[in-house]
Parts: sequence; structure tokens; C-alpha cells
Amino acid sequence: MELLDKNGEVLFIGADVDVPYPTDEDQWNFEFTGTIIEFDEHGYCIIEDGDGDCWCVEPERLELA
Repeated sequence: MELLDKNGEVLFIGADVDVPYPTDEDQWNFEFTGTIIEFDEHGYCIIEDGDGDCWCVEPERLELA
């Protein structure tokens, strides 16, 4: 299963991605650049930020950095 970012680029483990400013439903508090560390069984990307925290983000909201 290929997951694509908001520009149609293929996402992959180890890719640096820009995570957007959060909506009211998101758990993070600001936009940031992080690294994809895995894909979950529901098609979401698990992103690790610079502090080592991990966030589950829809792939179509990400952009390869």
C-alpha cells in the first residue's frame, strides 16, 4: 500500500515530513518537521518529532520536507 502526501509524493519510513498546524482535533500544539517511523494498520503515519514524541497523522496532511 502506497501512502501519498498532500502533493501526491510517495511517503516512506525515514522520510522527513512537515506536519501542519493542528486543528481542534489534533493532539500536537504547533506545526513541526518530523520523521516517519512507521505506518499503522489504518493507513496513518507515525511521526516522531525532535523531542522524541510520536504523533499519528493522516498522510494527506503531510508534505515531504
